Amino acid sequence: MTEPLSYSIKQQLATMTIVLLFIFAAVSYWGANKYGQRAAQLSYDRLLTGAALQMAENIRLQDERVVVDLPRSAFDTLALAPEDRVFYAVDIVGGNHLTGYEGLPESESQEPGPSTQSSVGQLPVSFFETTYSDEPVRFVTVERVLKDLGVAKTVRVRIGQTLLARNELADGISWRALQAVGGFIVVALVLIILGIWLILRPLNKLNVALSQRSPVDLKPLTLNVPQEIRPLLQTINHFMLQLASTLDGLKRYTGEAAHQIRTPLAGLKSQAQNALTEHDPGLRQEQIKRVVECTDMLSTTVSQLLSRAQLAHRLRSELFDEVPLDGLIEEVCREIAVSALHRGVEVAYLGKARVVVLGDAFSLKQMIRNIVENAIHYSPENSVVAVDLLSGAKTSDGPLVIISDNGPGIPEEEREYVFEQFYRSPNNPRSGSGLGLAIAQEVAAHHDANLQLKDNFPQGLTVEIHFHGEANR
Repeated sequence: MTEPLSYSIKQQLATMTIVLLFIFAAVSYWGANKYGQRAAQLSYDRLLTGAALQMAENIRLQDERVVVDLPRSAFDTLALAPEDRVFYAVDIVGGNHLTGYEGLPESESQEPGPSTQSSVGQLPVSFFETTYSDEPVRFVTVERVLKDLGVAKTVRVRIGQTLLARNELADGISWRALQAVGGFIVVALVLIILGIWLILRPLNKLNVALSQRSPVDLKPLTLNVPQEIRPLLQTINHFMLQLASTLDGLKRYTGEAAHQIRTPLAGLKSQAQNALTEHDPGLRQEQIKRVVECTDMLSTTVSQLLSRAQLAHRLRSELFDEVPLDGLIEEVCREIAVSALHRGVEVAYLGKARVVVLGDAFSLKQMIRNIVENAIHYSPENSVVAVDLLSGAKTSDGPLVIISDNGPGIPEEEREYVFEQFYRSPNNPRSGSGLGLAIAQEVAAHHDANLQLKDNFPQGLTVEIHFHGEANR
């Protein structure tokens, strides 16, 4: 038999955790990278804006001429990024170029920045990026309106800066974020591995407790396990209790069966030995008859034991199906009618109901057969064993099977014992195994049915089998 593929819960948990951690790390790094780029952009945009405002504040209108006085502080501010190149230009909107680099690029799609309050009032600010002098450059544009004696001119200040410093700052922020995320992942992995070991430790304890048990130790396990593992522990304990009950029953049954077989075997051997040494033909004939009787008794006992073992297996393994109870009873009556007539007993099936019950056909047939054969065995000659079947419509519950005989009956005080295995009444002169009614009781209990013993007036015994639930045809 091919063993099913096994898998490791520890490995699955570790794999899922690592995948989730790396997804988290990737998302965190992406977010940190975006944050770093935005932070660097904002920081250096402020430097550019500050320098542009300082230049704009130092431009004035004098005698209808624009005078530009570039402050040193503006260039000191731009020098905070020493690796970057800076480009600037001051122009009159719609007019002449005043100072700085001529031909600096312009962009129609500028990013409007927040209007900044300066010493000369509110000035609009905008940004754009483009390639200039074979390098990516970010430009800031600030416009200022100059007025003097009815003359108004708009001056535009543009300052551009390459992106080396801001990219370096963004990369530094991203790298520090990656280091923090990497450290978190390492610590998290160590803690998760420790947590997985602690979580799975109760399973290892359960495995050790089971492996150290002896084959005959079926006592329930008493371990302190988490709530998630407790149902498994309860299932194992329930299975062990069932196994212990089965083994105890098997041990008890084997001992009783050995005792029951030993008795007829001893009698058979004794009678056979006596027949060998007996010289009187009449006595020898009687001894041989007793040998035959012991053989019949032994055969019946062995047959009942085998039937009992087969039924025990079926009751644990077979699933219920719809069984036509009326057809089953008719079949039993036909099979034992001839042997009953040889004993001078007639079997009469009186039922007319058509009834279907849920159960195991083989087990139900054995139950009814044992009860009918038991009735035939104890019935006197020229008597009738009556078998009847009533549907649920004629009873207060489900279907009812009634088997009546005209035998000696069972005293009231012994009826609670006759369903025990191998029980034999001390006042019963007839031979038997004591298993017939015990098997019938076990099958009835498995099918949620009740066996009741009643007197059959004026003489005899009536066995009633009460089923619960049916599907009438």
